[in-house]
Amino acid sequence: MKKIDLTQKDIELIQEAANTTDRLYLQGHHEVAGAIRTADDTLFTGIHIETQIDWADVCGEVAAMSCMVAGGHRDLETIVAVWKSPEEKHILLSPCGRCRELIYEFNKNAWVITGTMEKPFKVKAKDLLPLRTWDY
Repeated sequence: MKKIDLTQKDIELIQEAANTTDRLYLQGHHEVAGAIRTADDTLFTGIHIETQIDWADVCGEVAAMSCMVAGGHRDLETIVAVWKSPEEKHILLSPCGRCRELIYEFNKNAWVITGTMEKPFKVKAKDLLPLRTWDY
């Protein structure tokens, strides 16, 4: 997997996700924000929704993808997820398996920002699913 250094736009996208967690944070309910940049540099954010029924949870990345589609876009170029811990520290998250599949469905060549806040990097969505062999 090739790790690529971030651009200034990527750093700003991380900050957008962090700002979303700061604005909407509710411990145990809304802790993870997703932020997306589309091909024309439009930004979309979403916040995760945690429920008492695990399978009904909505990840921050999925919430951001829903906002992107509702905003008339499908051209996901870059995505990031940021968790705000109970200690109010921002932490980059790698997407879960379901989110990896959904990101891939939009654009297998989309950039996914991961790593740590101190050493972030980006990889292609397809590199997060190396054994995926089907496309529709």
